[in-house]
Amino acid sequence: MSAVCTGVCLLFFAIPPEHFWVSEKLADAELAAKDIFVRGSSKLSPDPRLVFLGIDQTTYADVIAPEEAATNPVLAKLTNSFPWSRDVWADVIDHLAAAGAKVVVLDLIFASPGSGDDKLQATLERHADRVVIGADFTGSSRGDGKSRSLVYPTDSVLKVKDENAPWSDDRIGFVNFFTGQEVARYDLDDVVRRAVFRVTGERGLPPGASIESLASRALKKLGESGAVPDDTNARLFRFAAEPGEGFRPIPLYTIFLPAHWTNNFSGGKFFEGKIVLIGPAAHLLHDEHRTPFKTLMLGPEIHLNAMSAALRGEFLGESSRKLNFALIACVGALAFLLALMVRSPIRRLFIAVACVAAYLGTCWIAVNYLDFVLLAVTPVIALSTGTLAGFTYDFVLLRLEKNRTRRTLERYVSKDVVREVLDNPETYLNALGGVRKPVTILFSDVRGFTTMSEGADPAQLVMQLNEYFKEMVGIVFTQHGSLDKFIGDAVMALWGSITSEGIERDAQNAVAAALAMRRALARLNINWKQRGMKELAFGIGVNHGDVIVGNLGSEEKMEVSVIGDPVNLASRLEGSTKELNLDLLLGESVAPLVESRFALRSVDSVQFKGKTKPVRVFTVVADKKAGEQPPPWLARYEQGIEFYRARNFAEGARTFSECLRAQPDDYLSQLYLRRCQELIAHPPGPDWDTVFVMKSK
Repeated sequence: MSAVCTGVCLLFFAIPPEHFWVSEKLADAELAAKDIFVRGSSKLSPDPRLVFLGIDQTTYADVIAPEEAATNPVLAKLTNSFPWSRDVWADVIDHLAAAGAKVVVLDLIFASPGSGDDKLQATLERHADRVVIGADFTGSSRGDGKSRSLVYPTDSVLKVKDENAPWSDDRIGFVNFFTGQEVARYDLDDVVRRAVFRVTGERGLPPGASIESLASRALKKLGESGAVPDDTNARLFRFAAEPGEGFRPIPLYTIFLPAHWTNNFSGGKFFEGKIVLIGPAAHLLHDEHRTPFKTLMLGPEIHLNAMSAALRGEFLGESSRKLNFALIACVGALAFLLALMVRSPIRRLFIAVACVAAYLGTCWIAVNYLDFVLLAVTPVIALSTGTLAGFTYDFVLLRLEKNRTRRTLERYVSKDVVREVLDNPETYLNALGGVRKPVTILFSDVRGFTTMSEGADPAQLVMQLNEYFKEMVGIVFTQHGSLDKFIGDAVMALWGSITSEGIERDAQNAVAAALAMRRALARLNINWKQRGMKELAFGIGVNHGDVIVGNLGSEEKMEVSVIGDPVNLASRLEGSTKELNLDLLLGESVAPLVESRFALRSVDSVQFKGKTKPVRVFTVVADKKAGEQPPPWLARYEQGIEFYRARNFAEGARTFSECLRAQPDDYLSQLYLRRCQELIAHPPGPDWDTVFVMKSK
């Protein structure tokens, strides 16, 4: 299961995100994680040689006082609406160059002629070694870049050195930030994360032609050519600061205010030897871009961050596709090993969480100290899903094993009992130490089975006995009982030993099971007779009482069973069915629990062998719940029993004779008639107690 999940993760990562929704979401998650690491690793230490002179107002009419504007023509022009006359930029360049600025960068596109072009052109020629102005790749963004075209400054602003190759003029640098799949296969958004310092033979350029970025041109004129990557790769870089924090724009107009120039810029020494980038700093100019940070960043700020990254070598390496696949495969293998070697679910979960935390910590360390970005989300997903798959596999196996155990147990105890044993193990186990509980016990035994087995075909006898057990045990389970054990051909079943529906309901279920067993044996005998097999007869004894339920046996074999006098009496009742010519006997403790549902018939007061106290014994003649009616002679029979116990033997004899006229073959009426006649002929002494003493068990 872990291997499957890992394979799925590898497949999703391998499919280009533009072709598959899951791969797209996975790529988005990886980008989000990458942004978190890059954002958290920013050192907030921009290079001090970089200055941002911002166009923070479309007009300074409300900022520059009239008397200030009257003293300086540049300030007067700045009170007009943007775009200003281009001789403003000529004056700015001259002013900064005079102060010792090493490079003046105009993050502006002069694509069409305008006022003041002649003066700006002359200034750009005069300061050719220290100025850079912008060019712009326009058009739709496709992965191959062929739908782009490059817009250069107008000829009225800049006379390029080679009209056939304007891109080669070192005063021109492209201002674009390439995003999405233009720069990386799995980048689907428009977030600026990477800097491209040179473009060659693409995006509208002739084959073999190349143009450098605004940042690249500025750094080379600063004398830092070695800091500029000499390739066309899109390099992931570490931002020096959050938007508006590291490179705060200096309002453009302040360099022309004498007080500011003297006090804030030390008479111009502040700009000495620096790169001064001039660009939009007002939201109205719409030069804002998405970066790994949550807020938008100004375009000039991104240029300055790219320059700072180049000057400080803050480029971030990225794991290759081979390494990414290896990482996914390794964490998948780890998930598999965890599932194989750590069987405790809690421990396995703890180790998996610790591994995820350790891996993410490794990713953090790699970014902060090794300048390297590892694949973060997909390996974590592979480990998490692999671990989850292991849990699922274990759960499925556990369910299968539990179901197999359940099916096995249901061959011996009822489904209700199995449910209690498996679903509430603590409750069940607590009972294994031995508890006293009111339980109804049923014993059934096949009559004459030992004699019958001596001359019977073994295979046929086993088959017949299994058919018998199948029916009898099924009835016990249907009536919510549990099979305690087989004792040869005898069945011992319990109600209330493990689960109970109440003592009355337990007892009634046990008696209902006995009646159902009687009906089932009748059906089986018909079938066996048709198949040429011997018919079977049985006796059933049902008793109720407090017994001890516990785990009985030895270390080699244990079983949950019950012990106590009520158990022995249930067995004696079953044995007495032969003496009394009945197939079902109930003990006197059962009778009051079931008489509301069943019509009972008094059988006798019996003192069983080994017992000192007699027990009144009953049998069942009708199930009231099933709509059965007791025989009409039953009331007269019970009256005869009362005559017999009151020593009115003559009246008892007449009563039992009436019962025999209604039911000639009734064994109990015959039995009591004989007893009455014998006692009339030989009256008993004063110590006679109506008790029938059993001579055998």
